[in-house]
Amino acid sequence: MKLGGHIEIEARIGSVPELVNEMCGHKLVRFVIAVTDRHINNNMYSQHTHWYTVNALGDTAETLLHSGMRISDTIRICGRWIIDENRDVLGNSNYSCEILAEDVVCESKALAKEFNVA
Repeated sequence: MKLGGHIEIEARIGSVPELVNEMCGHKLVRFVIAVTDRHINNNMYSQHTHWYTVNALGDTAETLLHSGMRISDTIRICGRWIIDENRDVLGNSNYSCEILAEDVVCESKALAKEFNVA
């Protein structure tokens, strides 16, 4: 597992944040976001959706749980990549990417909320 570089990303919430683990007083909240890439090459339009898991740690993680974030709300995340590489039985490399959130801003349709995740 490698800790990657800094990322700032704007996406839509794909799953409701949920408490995954609570050890030694530290909470871990996990949810999924959807990022859509749109490109026009040679007058051809292409659109791809990438799904990423976001992990939020610290005391603010509980606030995220009760924030009222809903699926399809827009969210801005500042954090770091977590890249995990493993090999299957045939020796092929498989990568999984997650985001460790440091700062989260949810732009709900009703009200904008900002949460600093430690």
